[in-house]
Amino acid sequence: MNYLANGFAQAQFFISSNFWPIYKTMRYIAIEYKYSDKPTGSQLGHPLVQLLESLQSQGSIGEAAKHLGRSYRYVWGELKFWEQQLNANLVVWGQSGRAAELTTEAKHYLKAMQKSQKELAAQITQIKKQVLKNTKLIQKSSRFTSLDLPADS
Repeated sequence: MNYLANGFAQAQFFISSNFWPIYKTMRYIAIEYKYSDKPTGSQLGHPLVQLLESLQSQGSIGEAAKHLGRSYRYVWGELKFWEQQLNANLVVWGQSGRAAELTTEAKHYLKAMQKSQKELAAQITQIKKQVLKNTKLIQKSSRFTSLDLPADS
């Protein structure tokens, strides 16, 4: 993984065919934040992780959809989207009315992401504190208006 000048991480993914790496696609990771009126955790959120965790805990796409407050069609479509984007099988698709199960690879991915979340929690908390500290600079300066500035002659 390379870290670019702008701070974004750049990762290259390869697909192996007969043990020779073939360039498939370049993936970029952008980490962004948003403000919230409610307390937030110290985790990096991603829709794929939420989908897979819900499917694993609920045991079916229908129950995962209910758990997420989404429709069955939405969850099914998102899972198919991520399988296509990542060129990976994430779900052992059952027949109609049967439970869906995560593939071994998806389970390993989730476990690795949960480990990463724990390892990164302190840094994420520190980043949040720094951004909030910087935001207070704007809030303090917002009490001034253009009338407070000296007029140009």
